Amino acid sequence: MRILLADDNAEIRGALRLLLEELGERNILEAADGRQLLSVLGQGPVDVILLDWELPEGGSRSHHGATAQAYSAALVEGIRRTCRASRVIAMSVGPEAEESSRLAGCDGFVSRNEPPDRLLALLHIGSCC
Repeated sequence: MRILLADDNAEIRGALRLLLEELGERNILEAADGRQLLSVLGQGPVDVILLDWELPEGGSRSHHGATAQAYSAALVEGIRRTCRASRVIAMSVGPEAEESSRLAGCDGFVSRNEPPDRLLALLHIGSCC
């Protein structure tokens, strides 16, 4: 499976990579902002995108609150144009982002406060409780 980790926090990307590698996943790509995400997708399709729902645009542009959610929704639209078959799983600390991510077309949502098994279940990797 080809997985793209899109999160501006390098520690979170590292933890996700470690978790996935421990389960045998080796084809893991990373993006720290929206521009990098779209650039990576331009290099070939991915199966799953783990998307920080507050991912910054890149460069000197970052968004907050409702503007961040609007940017994330536009980013999902761009992902769908580039890689229609990719599953997009939104991640956020705040569970209130679940509704807006689903309305934007994400295939799943996981709160960062949930145990890793929840994410693995959405990815169909490993065992689920």
